[in-house]
Amino acid sequence: MDGSARYTTANFHTYLLRCITGMSKDFGIDPVRLCMGLGFEIEDLSSPDCLVSFRQAASLIRRALACTKDRERGLGLDIGTQETIGSIGLVGYAMLTSPTLGNAIDLGIKMQRHAGVLLQLERVDSGKYLTIRARSLFHEPDLQPFLVEESFGVFLNLVRTLAGDTFTPSFVELSYSKPSYSAHYDQVFKCPIRYDQSENIFACDAHWAEKRIATYDPLSHRQVLDFLQMNVAKQSMEDEFIESIERIVRRDLRQTPSLSAVATQLCMSDRTLRRRLADQGRSYQNVLDQLRMVHAVALLTNPRLTIDEVAYEVGFSDAHNFRRAFKRWTGHGPRKSQ
Repeated sequence: MDGSARYTTANFHTYLLRCITGMSKDFGIDPVRLCMGLGFEIEDLSSPDCLVSFRQAASLIRRALACTKDRERGLGLDIGTQETIGSIGLVGYAMLTSPTLGNAIDLGIKMQRHAGVLLQLERVDSGKYLTIRARSLFHEPDLQPFLVEESFGVFLNLVRTLAGDTFTPSFVELSYSKPSYSAHYDQVFKCPIRYDQSENIFACDAHWAEKRIATYDPLSHRQVLDFLQMNVAKQSMEDEFIESIERIVRRDLRQTPSLSAVATQLCMSDRTLRRRLADQGRSYQNVLDQLRMVHAVALLTNPRLTIDEVAYEVGFSDAHNFRRAFKRWTGHGPRKSQ
């Protein structure tokens, strides 16, 4: 695992880790051992102020997976489907008091950092489907099945809480190979499941977005949103600045804009853009590298794509330069990610 600041900065809420340790005894796991030597104890996970790094979270998850490796079930599915809307804290309550399912989903995605999500979730609708896409934030292929299982499992649970038990997804696509316990996936999702796909997708009919939520309460919703916004306001506005740059670049990673082009779109000079990035210890190249790495990692899980094709999709004219860059980002070549 990369030892860079991205991995070791404590900026993830502990809702998922609290669920894992809380349910661990059901799986024959000692929760104390899961936390041992990681820099926190079980009691810490119940504090709303407790934040952990991805390195700490990944270590705990790997321990749980190692302890359950002989089970013919997905640990992530078991964890996710037992979580409730209260498992994600105030974000869950804000979703519960939203007017429609579509509103609740949008809010959950907007506030996902405050729900302890370890993947990047996006809503990417087509005309027929309401679609949730899950992408890796870090290059940890061995953790991806667990993280996707948990995210899609809890998403299914949340939607059924909000929209009713009759909700069923239209299809699920997964970027990794079919596991030995695939029957567990069929049991949970009860819809077509396609493996070895280019992305991780959870899709349902678009009409579900208009479903009214029975627990909608405008006053309570406003109150909890105001409280969440107070927490969001504590974060630097520079987070929005970085996100604005990333949004421009993500439009087409194959032909990334120059720093000058980005500065023009943000209505500032090149010098101001460089200075504001430097104030956060970042550079434009660093932002590009991060976006390219995340997208490349997602693409490399698709065995049907060649290294040349992946290189092109993330803005490299030849595979040789892509291989060198990927090794610089992750510590190893792209072949290990396939």
